[in-house]
Amino acid sequence: MEKDKRKELTGYALVAASAITFSAKGIFAKLLYRYGIDPVTLLALRFAMSMPLFWAAVLFFPSERVSWKDIFYVGLSGFLGLYLAALADFYGLLYIDASLERVILYAYPAFVIVWTTLFFKEPMTRRKLFSLGLTYLGLALVMKVFQGVERAQMIGAALVLFSAVIYSLSYIFTEVFSRKVSGVKMSAYATTAAAFAFLGTWGAGAGTIPTEAGAWWLLGALAIVSTFIPVLTINLGIKRIGASRAAIASFIGPVSTAVLAWAVLGESLEPVQLAGMILVMAGVLVVSFERKVKPVDE
Repeated sequence: MEKDKRKELTGYALVAASAITFSAKGIFAKLLYRYGIDPVTLLALRFAMSMPLFWAAVLFFPSERVSWKDIFYVGLSGFLGLYLAALADFYGLLYIDASLERVILYAYPAFVIVWTTLFFKEPMTRRKLFSLGLTYLGLALVMKVFQGVERAQMIGAALVLFSAVIYSLSYIFTEVFSRKVSGVKMSAYATTAAAFAFLGTWGAGAGTIPTEAGAWWLLGALAIVSTFIPVLTINLGIKRIGASRAAIASFIGPVSTAVLAWAVLGESLEPVQLAGMILVMAGVLVVSFERKVKPVDE
């Protein structure tokens, strides 16, 4: 009994670590934009620098071989969730604050409900409808739809919302193949697919590589702190406590982003946006309590 309790506490700690380190992603991006780095160059360097770390982890966490078919679909999941979603997300950060970006992006569990209803014929219960209603009302408040919003801010919010939709699709891929492929290998294959996609996009546009030492320190921190660590710890955390409770534990993410944005970037949130943040998190919390997903076996 004591062993199970320790395992559960370790799982919550791993998920919290993942949420906090991943939440710093927007902060690093905002700081790197000050060096004149464009989103494609930033993302290409981010995944190129983190990819070797994931393959090193594969050596430390050996598992069964994976079929080429599964590798293809896991790579497709990485293309959607790490390439398309990240591209839209980081372009959105050009227009809106990092704290708002995190709240909008965190609406993805609500979209997962829509996809599972369409693809897996899961029933759309009253709880799910209530959750979707809370989430969308919260997003409307966060984006200040009822007060009028500047065109640039609306573009940024729409890009981040699109990122949340795409990420939710990759979540479906992950849920389907996670029982056949270990979490560490899924991370490695997905990251590799995203890295090559970004490097190809960057090469086609001939982006400029930064020369300042400060930019490279930030890129290294982004690759390690907000890419490698959160992906690895969330997989280990879900293994211990399951996806449903992991989603609840990750609620610390939007809060930590708001705190970091205030402390590092001097950002602030209006009362109506704070209310929207609470509604979004409440909506996702309702979803988390209903969706019961068994822990993923490594």
